[in-house]
Amino acid sequence: MMKKLCSSILAALMVFSSAAFSGTVSASSPVTQQLQGVPVADNVSLEMLQAKYWIDRTKDAQKTVMSQQEIASFNITMQKALSATPGAVYDLNRYQDTISGEELKKLIRDGASVPTGDWYVDGRKLEPSYWSELQDKTNLSGIRAAQQIRFGVVTRRSDIRSFPTGDVVTDDAKDVCYDILQESAILYNEPVVVLHETRNGLWYYIVMSQYRGWVPSKDVALFQTRAQWEQARAHKDFLVVTGNKIQLEPDPYAPALSGLELSMGVAVDLARPAEYPASIGDRVPMNNYVVKLPTRQEDGMVKYEYAMIPVNRDVSRGYLPYTRANVMTQAFKMLGDRYGWGGMLNSRDCSAFTFEIYRCFGFQLPRNSGAQALIPCKTYDFDGKATKERQKILDQLKPGSILNQPGHITLYLGKVNGRYYVIDDTGGFAPVGNSTPVSARIRTVVVNELGVRRANGVTWLDSLLKAKEIGTPQ
Repeated sequence: MMKKLCSSILAALMVFSSAAFSGTVSASSPVTQQLQGVPVADNVSLEMLQAKYWIDRTKDAQKTVMSQQEIASFNITMQKALSATPGAVYDLNRYQDTISGEELKKLIRDGASVPTGDWYVDGRKLEPSYWSELQDKTNLSGIRAAQQIRFGVVTRRSDIRSFPTGDVVTDDAKDVCYDILQESAILYNEPVVVLHETRNGLWYYIVMSQYRGWVPSKDVALFQTRAQWEQARAHKDFLVVTGNKIQLEPDPYAPALSGLELSMGVAVDLARPAEYPASIGDRVPMNNYVVKLPTRQEDGMVKYEYAMIPVNRDVSRGYLPYTRANVMTQAFKMLGDRYGWGGMLNSRDCSAFTFEIYRCFGFQLPRNSGAQALIPCKTYDFDGKATKERQKILDQLKPGSILNQPGHITLYLGKVNGRYYVIDDTGGFAPVGNSTPVSARIRTVVVNELGVRRANGVTWLDSLLKAKEIGTPQ
């Protein structure tokens, strides 16, 4: 798995010391006055912390890049192009009634390799027996020659794990933020294929469109039939969460939905006025969208309930128009958020940041940075190019494009005074002009220029591998 290859990379992406916060401060507007005293990266002004600053500098920022029909077609092309890349995307349509037991065992084994080196849980160094016990929990002996497939939906944001355990396993006895077993977060209302479970039924082995692994069964509800699952996947009239996160109102009549948090890019079906009752949770649904949301019953099966989303919430009816202005607007809604490795801590990492932004337009991008670098679209290759050649590429790159370097993905913003800027959900970096790594980590969504450095002293500019203009033909 890509994430297993990134442990050394994340540890190497070291960040600012307090002396490195030397960004330019301006008090020229009410917005910058509001931001006075907020630390920023080197060569970043307070104006640069606003999406409008970058939108105003972008040519044709409001022009639609692709229609919804073109995006749907692009998703199909991307699915086919990446189908041979291990762990990039999964075609859920290929899963019917059963799966070969041998194929399933291979899937589970390939995604659950035992890491080498010293590892810790709650500060305690792990013995080899720990890993043997985890492997036993995968219940490979319980897999049949023709394993029955079930179909489900995620009923609250959850974690996808390499092994069926919630233990936080780190390479530092004092670290609780980098868990080697954390693969990805999985968002609410995500359709999944359930291939296996642990002996005690507490964990399901699932496949979603962009990932596979172990998920707590309490976060998944099952459908009686595949046909019901297919119908639930076919969104027609729906809302998309376009805010960073939104929260449902408290509801004592619907505890499974009370205060439920929905992340950016989550889509939920709207209910037709003729089908929902006059009162929902002892409230008249005035000035609210009425939606149908999946919940998990005690027997593990799905039940759809009506809920209300106030019209003041940051949502869109259908996907947002795919414009460069909208890409940047969505990105800046997460500015300052915590970095979460693999979606830990109810947060996002670098590739989840871009993944959720582009979901708002209907794109089904791969989840991990390595696979995002393989998306079939207009691509600029930096390999073997000198700094000036790299700058020439960036001079023609469209804002809102994604840039990748080893183990990291960023969103390109543009050029100001000869410097190139990105917004990204970063583990960290060393300050501009400083070739010596420091010991702190940022772990935040930030605006920074490409003159910052990796732990090896190389700038991000000179570390770039590829640039991708999502949706633009190759």
